[in-house]
Amino acid sequence: MISYALSGALMILASPLVNAWPLVAVALAPAIAGFWQDSGLSASAAQPRRYWRMVLGGYLVGLCYAASHFYWLIEFKPAWLFPVLAGFALMPAILGLAVSLAVGAGLRGFALLVWTTLSWTAIEVLASDLWLGLPSYALGYYLWQAPLLLQTADVAGVFGISFCVMAVNVLAAQCWRARGVGRVSWWLLTLCLSASVLGYGMWRQAAVEGLIEAGPKVPVRALHTDITLEEKHDEAKTRRMFAEFIRVTREAATGSSAAALTVWPETSLPLWLRSAENLDILQELSLAAADTHTPILVGAYSMTLSAAGKPRLSNSAFLVPVAGDITEEYHKVKLVPGAEHNPLEGWLPERWLERWPSRMARGETSRPLDGGALQLGVFICWEAFFPQHVRALSRAGADLLVNMSNDEAAFGPLRRAYSIPLPHLVLRAIENRRFVVRSANVGASLFIAPTGEIVATSLPAATGIVQALVTPLQEQTYFTEYGFQIARAALLCWLAWTLWLVVRLGLRPDVRL
Repeated sequence: MISYALSGALMILASPLVNAWPLVAVALAPAIAGFWQDSGLSASAAQPRRYWRMVLGGYLVGLCYAASHFYWLIEFKPAWLFPVLAGFALMPAILGLAVSLAVGAGLRGFALLVWTTLSWTAIEVLASDLWLGLPSYALGYYLWQAPLLLQTADVAGVFGISFCVMAVNVLAAQCWRARGVGRVSWWLLTLCLSASVLGYGMWRQAAVEGLIEAGPKVPVRALHTDITLEEKHDEAKTRRMFAEFIRVTREAATGSSAAALTVWPETSLPLWLRSAENLDILQELSLAAADTHTPILVGAYSMTLSAAGKPRLSNSAFLVPVAGDITEEYHKVKLVPGAEHNPLEGWLPERWLERWPSRMARGETSRPLDGGALQLGVFICWEAFFPQHVRALSRAGADLLVNMSNDEAAFGPLRRAYSIPLPHLVLRAIENRRFVVRSANVGASLFIAPTGEIVATSLPAATGIVQALVTPLQEQTYFTEYGFQIARAALLCWLAWTLWLVVRLGLRPDVRL
């Protein structure tokens, strides 16, 4: 079990929690070597395979893997922590069973290495928004601080990066097992794979930087705030913080040319914006947009009616124009289960729904907002974790991706957890080759270039404006156009291969189960 414990410790060190990300290249190698050994790869056919050890060892690695990502649930939804850990921890355990199946069916050599790598990628795809509607949770996110290694995401998405990371881990495990000249050949293969990823990264990064240099430069501003939930629930304090946001927005425009957009955080106005009671706030917003000659994208609530005629709030973004009335707004589509909506809403009887109602109504469509100089692909809070959702905005014509977030509501006092969305935002920028602007409460407001580089960021725990020049790009990447087709194809190949191995295993009477 030592190899599994070592992999678990390395996964924690490599995760964004500790941030020793280079270790991800070898973090799973001890566990992979353990899977091969416990599945009987080096043993005689008479020796029973230690399935229990593979499953428990894989589960231990999975618990470390999941805990380093979902520890923040202890603050947000404590009751969710153990079910989430228990579910996602199954991923390495399933990998161990997949390796055991392959070894039992007689798979050896290079084919076993490909199978191990492909199995992990298929497991990630199954546990994602592609199939189960879960937020994307992949090994590729560990490399978010090394954009040069992420450039293949514009073709295969984050799962393509995970495949490469896992391939390096598998080759590292094989290098450890190999002896003599064989070890040198495996090291050379590892270097060739790494050089291919780096070569593509350098070529694509240079090409995208050329497009940015040749394109127009559009100034955009993002507000960053430091407001607690208690302050948002107090009407008097809400109005005082609104006055402060208006002041900061106006000051940013003083003595400088007009920007194409100013973005405020999610629910920066925690009220029903179109209500007659808040008409003065709406008028002040319109006046600020007119005086600064800059549209303001503000987070607030809108009101809709349910099928039963009951009023329900929507977590929304409103684009306040320089002149005229608000005509562009976005309603959050991917709601947070348990916090914003009841995930069992379509299954439970009506009387049960009265006890556990959905707080928010789900938006029906995702389309860019027309900001004049920019087409805005708005996604709110944890919608950043869903590659397919953000991709749909780019494919529909968005040339600037805008994330609005209220990090304090999710992470509370766990300040280290505020960096959790950053790997996802970096990947969304690269996948679609779009600038990403983020406006957040308490967390960082920032700008990310289409190469994955963070070009501007705000100071922590302060209210102010961060500004940068963005280039609206129109390129439709392979990922933007076709999404996870490569991942789907890999999954189908893996399922077909699995079926073939099961049949082959059944034809081997010498295998002891």
